[in-house]
Amino acid sequence: MMDELTIPASPDAVTPAWLTQALRRAGLLTRTTVTARAMERLGEGQGFTGQLVRFRMGYDVADEGAPPSLVAKFPTADPHVRAILNRHGIYEREIRFYQEVAPAGGLRTPRAYYGAFDSATGESVLLLEDLAHARVGDNIAGGSPDDVACVIRHLATFHATWWEHPRLGQLAWMPCFHDDADVLQAWYQQLWGGFVEKFGGRLPGALLEIGARFRPHVAHSRHQLAGPPRTIVHGDLRLDNCLFGPAGSDTALTVIDWQVALRGRAVSDVSYFLAFCLPPSQRRALEESCVKTYHTLLGTHGVRGYAFAQCLQDYRLSMLQVLARLVMAVALLDFTSERGQALAEVMIHRCAAALEDHNIGALIPA
Repeated sequence: MMDELTIPASPDAVTPAWLTQALRRAGLLTRTTVTARAMERLGEGQGFTGQLVRFRMGYDVADEGAPPSLVAKFPTADPHVRAILNRHGIYEREIRFYQEVAPAGGLRTPRAYYGAFDSATGESVLLLEDLAHARVGDNIAGGSPDDVACVIRHLATFHATWWEHPRLGQLAWMPCFHDDADVLQAWYQQLWGGFVEKFGGRLPGALLEIGARFRPHVAHSRHQLAGPPRTIVHGDLRLDNCLFGPAGSDTALTVIDWQVALRGRAVSDVSYFLAFCLPPSQRRALEESCVKTYHTLLGTHGVRGYAFAQCLQDYRLSMLQVLARLVMAVALLDFTSERGQALAEVMIHRCAAALEDHNIGALIPA
């Protein structure tokens, strides 16, 4: 979408004058002007698809609505990766999510002050509420049982809110699981070799075997998760994208990073979260109760006609998407930072354990 306010090409190009205009459009500034801004880069080893910064602002006069700071998201500086991600619309998708979906509720997200996307240049910017006071989850360390329960509880509420919602059909900008299924299969086949080359000596045998067998079946598995019952799926529900506040409060959980939101089977978010976020021993201890609780809460919030047996089957099928996401992300994106390397290692070994525990190889046609 176009906007007459020019989109800065990078965080460094953001000026106090530009911030003043953007925040006035958001209705946050009425009589004050941004006179200074200090920039802090965020998400080292976490934000692989974009640039994330915090701006701290100085103003000429006090203004009740003026935020002392905000978080800004820009596309990745890597032109090759940016071009690929723009072809799949992930930057525009997140902006539209905050504009069209987040206000409807179901799950707390940061307030979006301003968002703009230029389809001609691929430039985009998103200004978000700064939740620096919240505790950010850590995908490497894993989460406590209370953190896990909090995520499952809020996730069920969100999925139920959008479960077969009449508006789902109006969100044409948000892909379904089977959209681009053939493209994603081609990607997987193309990137599999790079994935093995990067981590070959450290890849568990089960992941190598299942991953190689899965190459011709990526599109088929996407189609299996595309049909009803559908809801809005986060698509990258990791602890790194979860901000925790006081238990039981309205800010107990805030979920960020909606670039790969999809329309499809809800429980795929649960598979992704449990497989990638928890050490295998913890996942095994909590998994059954988490899936049962999730399914029960769907019913509590009004979901009908979704049997627990179907939920379990969808949960297992979704493990193949966990695998596909791992292979394509690790092969395509830059995991060379110290934290990036650690994150890739734990996700590889957690994914391999989940594939083995659930005998996922049996779901791949011979």
